[in-house]
Amino acid sequence: MRTFKLMGHLVVAGSLALGFGAAMAQGSAYPTKPIRLVVPYPPGGATDVAARMLGPRLQEELGQTIVVENRPGAGGNIAMTSVAQSSPDGHTLAMTLTGMLSINPVIYKKAGFAASDFVPVAQVSLAPLLLVVPENSRYKNVQELLAAGKKAGKDGLAYGSAGAGGLSHLASESINAHADGNFVHVPYKGGAPLVQALMANEVAWGLLGTGDARGFVQSGKLRAIGVLRNGRSELWPGIPTLTEQGVPGGVDFDVWFGVVAPAKTPAPVVKLLNEKIAQIVAEPAFRKRLNELGGVAPVTGNTTGDFAEVLKRELAVLPKAAQAAGLQLD
Repeated sequence: MRTFKLMGHLVVAGSLALGFGAAMAQGSAYPTKPIRLVVPYPPGGATDVAARMLGPRLQEELGQTIVVENRPGAGGNIAMTSVAQSSPDGHTLAMTLTGMLSINPVIYKKAGFAASDFVPVAQVSLAPLLLVVPENSRYKNVQELLAAGKKAGKDGLAYGSAGAGGLSHLASESINAHADGNFVHVPYKGGAPLVQALMANEVAWGLLGTGDARGFVQSGKLRAIGVLRNGRSELWPGIPTLTEQGVPGGVDFDVWFGVVAPAKTPAPVVKLLNEKIAQIVAEPAFRKRLNELGGVAPVTGNTTGDFAEVLKRELAVLPKAAQAAGLQLD
């Protein structure tokens, strides 16, 4: 019998010691009512788009209504706490993303949840972060932007993130640490509000996932001047990485979007959801639509174990990075 430990819980491969028969019975009847897919951000952002892409196909596969519910606020904590406290029967799920489970519980005094309150179900898409500026910005590359930060006056140069304490905030702080400039952080409640702020010239620059940025960059309403990856993105081969532009290694973030369920959700229910979502994500039509919106399907396997490994690696790195950056929010 093979065992492995993840986020403080002992998982036994091959058999589940407690209540397995009852879980199987529940799994075979599942779902028995509409499923809520909770999004921790407002409508229109990349997390919301991923949920609304998945919802109709998952509804077809499961034969039950999928209700996408937006619950923004507190950097995603309101939504994630709500899901963590929901009945672990598979009828309440969350569409979440990189950093939510690893960063928020560390930097918020009262996040209301921990990574161990959830079980990974399946990834839906991946997307690199882009450093973007308004279309009329005078900054043509990252070095010009960082130089302007060094020369900024007492009021500083404002930049935006998709939420205080989120991945875009942490990545921004990594850039700021290198720049040693006078940048002022302005958090927004998701990628969509940040896009509007950039187009209104409220902030000089911001970090956006490609799902949020793609259409606006393609239409010329925003300009992408850097991609936060070690190597260039297949979606954006013409955009140089920050490393190429003199920002040292470490600023390398891909955003994943995926579905999680409350801890103690029966294993057969999680397995069924994983199989259905992995099947949908692998479909050519779904993958094509992801590419059009600025994302790619997971390139490796998409089992619950694969997703668990992604979270395990993230939990080993991002909390320490957030603490090193001195991020602390009420």
